[in-house]
This record gives sequence, C-alpha cells and structure tokens, in this order.
Amino acid sequence: MLNKSVIKKFVAPLVAVSLAVGLSPARADDFPSRPIKLVVPYGTGGVSDTVGRILAQTLAQSIGQPVVVENRGGGGGTIGAGVVAKSPADGYTLLLTSPPMVAVAPAIIPTLPYNSGNDFTAIGTFTVTPNIMVVGSGVSAKNMKELVDFAKGPGKDTLTFASAGPGSTGHLSGQILQNSTGISMQHIPYKSSGQAFPDVIAGRVSMVFDSLPSTISHIRAGNVRPMLVMSEKRSPLLPEVPTAAEAGFGAATMTFWMGIEGPAGMPPAVVNKISAALKASIPAMREQLANLGAEPFFTTPAEFKAMRDADIGRYGKLVVEMGLRQQ
Repeated sequence: MLNKSVIKKFVAPLVAVSLAVGLSPARADDFPSRPIKLVVPYGTGGVSDTVGRILAQTLAQSIGQPVVVENRGGGGGTIGAGVVAKSPADGYTLLLTSPPMVAVAPAIIPTLPYNSGNDFTAIGTFTVTPNIMVVGSGVSAKNMKELVDFAKGPGKDTLTFASAGPGSTGHLSGQILQNSTGISMQHIPYKSSGQAFPDVIAGRVSMVFDSLPSTISHIRAGNVRPMLVMSEKRSPLLPEVPTAAEAGFGAATMTFWMGIEGPAGMPPAVVNKISAALKASIPAMREQLANLGAEPFFTTPAEFKAMRDADIGRYGKLVVEMGLRQQ
C-alpha cells in the first residue's frame, strides 16, 4: 500500500491544477477589473497617436474600464511592439498595430525581438486608412494613364517619389505601383513624410505616397494634387479620386489597417470580450475617424489573424524583391 506521504506527493499537484483550472473562468468573467494599457508604438502628436487616443476613449466606454495610452515610439513601431510581445498575456497590455511593425519591419530586420506570427494574439481591426499618391507642381499629367505614358516616353527616368524612408509603407506603395504599371521611378527617402512634402510641393520631387490622414491637409490647401488612392474603394473625403483598380492597376491595391493585438497566449474568453467591446466602440469612432480620412473596418480575431498572416507573406516577399532585407 502507498503511505500517506506518497499519496500526498501525487495528489497535491493534481489539486493545484484543478484549482487553477477552476479559477480561470472566474478570472475571465471578471475581466477587466482594472485599467488596460494601450501601447501606441509611435510618438505623441502624429496620426497614429491621434487614432490610438480615439480608440482608447471609445473602448473604455465599451469595456467598462479606463484604457490608458502609453507612447513607446522608436524603430518604426518595433520598440513598442517588442514591449507588448514580452508583457503578460492577461489582456491588460494591448498594442495599437498596423502593417509596418508586424508585416514589413520583421521582413527587413531579422533580429527583431519578436516574431509577428507567433508572439502576438490577434484581436481585431477597427479602421482602414487609404494610402494615396499625390503629385506636386512638377507633374503635368492629369491622370494615371498620362503619367504612365509620360514615364514610358519622354519622361523616362525623370520621375521621383518620396516616402518616409526605406521599408516604409510609402516606399512599398511606390514599388507596388511600379510593379503594377511597368514604369520606373527613383525613390527619394526622407526621415518622415512630413519632411518630404515641401520638396514635393515645390516640384523638386515628383510625388509622394502616404496615408490619407497625413496628406489630407496638403490636398485641402491645394499644395498637392491627388492622383490615386490605393484602396479597394474611393474615399468619401475624395470621391473624385479613382482607386488603383479603376485606373487599371488593380494589383496596386493596398489595405492599410489598424487594429489591436496582445501578447501570445491570451485566454480566448478575454480575447472575445475585448473583440466585442471593440465592435461596440466603432459607431462612436466613426465621425472622428472620418475627419482624419479613415473609415471603420472591423474584423473578428480569426479574420484579423488571416489578414495579418497574408500581409506578412505578401510584404515579406516584396521586401526580398526590393533587396531591403538586412543581413
């Protein structure tokens, strides 16, 4: 027969596991019982910061706890992403996420401290912002057909495009358009798209690719002329500007989403609770997002994961083709 000490040795761990399993649903039911931190992986004052604060305000109302924005800028969003990847997977630390940090940067920098496909829990998207191509005073073409004809004729090797730097969404947008149209343009990288606009406005650079929220003020002031939106449908703010598909270059369509993720291993009950609160928040965000040139775009955790993983593959391939991967 087994003595009492042996029985205790085997039974005690089983009791502990049973108690832990029994308590897990209670903890999920109680979530959230304290404020949630939303890591915005960029500095204050930019479009991402503005969008993050809109999200935090409305999500707090839906989920019943304060959502506190913490700006962790640097590394094109990768520093903040790395912080979240290493945080406890309890739902109290979330990441404002977008393609640059989870799909583009990992393809360029193999030494990042996180793996986008394995180290995050996809929760959902809430908005999409079209990437847009605008031209300055040095471009006489009125539409994409005229621009392509110019680039393949007398304007060959004279067109330039600006972006926020190598590997930025603007850089990739320019390359995607070149691949789609068969034209060639010289890339002029800047430290930020904001630094590029003066040269585009003055005609020293032909065009710039950027998100609509970052560009709309220049368009409204008449400083630059919108030529193309690289989204699936036209923007309500610029209903007269065609999409890439309408211009005959459907392969140049690019969906720039923003969403929230958490560390890998989050309990499904917690993920579903945040997802439901995110969905409930969208009507309250609609008008504020529209003022920025963004539109509501909700996806479930499963839909978001599928889209994110597809973008990781797509942009990863493009980065290799462009020779941007660091050694």
